[in-house]
Amino acid sequence: MQIDRVTRVLVWSRWLRLSHWVLGLSSLGLLISGWLMATDPILATDAKDMHLVLSGLLVPALILRIYLLIFSAGTDHLADCELDSHRLRQAVEVLKFYLTLGKFPLPNWFSHNPLWGPVYLLLFIFLTVSSLSGILLLQDIAFTFGISNHALHSVSYSAISVFVLLHLPAVFSHDLSNKHADISGMINGYKIYQIEDNHQAAGQQPRTVSLDQLLKTRR
Repeated sequence: MQIDRVTRVLVWSRWLRLSHWVLGLSSLGLLISGWLMATDPILATDAKDMHLVLSGLLVPALILRIYLLIFSAGTDHLADCELDSHRLRQAVEVLKFYLTLGKFPLPNWFSHNPLWGPVYLLLFIFLTVSSLSGILLLQDIAFTFGISNHALHSVSYSAISVFVLLHLPAVFSHDLSNKHADISGMINGYKIYQIEDNHQAAGQQPRTVSLDQLLKTRR
């Protein structure tokens, strides 16, 4: 009988995971505190203080992520988010998965989602614009090269809000539909893949386990 085997592969580095979670949580907090500042006069002062604290977390995390994009390697590097012909075909399949509400199967990919990878790069641009415009507004600088910093801040955080609203359900749908443990992978760095012995690189000793043995652990 053919026995499927799986292996845990380290995909995400410690620094990438750190920047990911700090960016994600601080961005969510900034969106909420910014909304309270604009809509609730009673909580506006406390929300502004929280906004400043969270921005102090986001900016270093963003600098770290941009540094990894440019100077690191592997899945940290921006090349891992770029589209090529293979990833473009996979991106179309991911889009079909969304449009059919999960009925179309997801393709297999190693690290960054082929559809979301380029979107992450665009997100980093909006985060940079939002951070810089926010810093300038704190210095009471209303315009940069004739462009309103308030308008830049508004447009950028609106784009980030859309990203968050789409990203969260997408991630959970991926984790429910595939076997790669995407969510826990962004916590511990490891994703799970089915492998065949003839695909293993020479000299590697991957940690493998029979799928039948894994199924026996179910209650």
